Amino acid sequence: MKKPADTALAISADYRQFIDELKARVISARISAARAITHEAILLYWDIGRGIVEKQKEHGWGDSVVEIVAADLQRAFPGTKGFSPQNVWRMQQFYLLHNQPEFLAQVVRQMEKEGKRALTGEILSQAVREMVSTVPWGHYANALLRVSDSAARLWYLRATARFGWSRNVLLNQIKAGAY
Repeated sequence: MKKPADTALAISADYRQFIDELKARVISARISAARAITHEAILLYWDIGRGIVEKQKEHGWGDSVVEIVAADLQRAFPGTKGFSPQNVWRMQQFYLLHNQPEFLAQVVRQMEKEGKRALTGEILSQAVREMVSTVPWGHYANALLRVSDSAARLWYLRATARFGWSRNVLLNQIKAGAY
């Protein structure tokens, strides 16, 4: 047998505080889940870009492989966004730009400035992979991949991660030459 709703409970200060705390927890969990999804998506895009670059070097594949990979991924995951040819091209560019010697040198210099042990080789690449996964894909697709100067790109990347800049804020910072 159901008990009648206690209207006095629903309007009490303790109950309202309880609901406010629950709502805050739900919002926090949603934000955490979104961040985790974003982090994993960036790592996936990095791995796709790296895989394409490595296979091109290993097997001598041309640029047309990017279009083929995009089509095959779209077929394998119908209805999933993110595997358009343009986006797969961005994944390849994303990986290449963040593995250029100029960019890696900037990362090493920044680490040394901060008193951190400088990394080399595969460990450095892994550190960069983790660092770039702190910024949403839209920030790369719409802004960061267009920043040609490695030092500036690293600065904008780190500032975006640190201050939680939206895409529009990042674009405005780039336009204003904040670096």
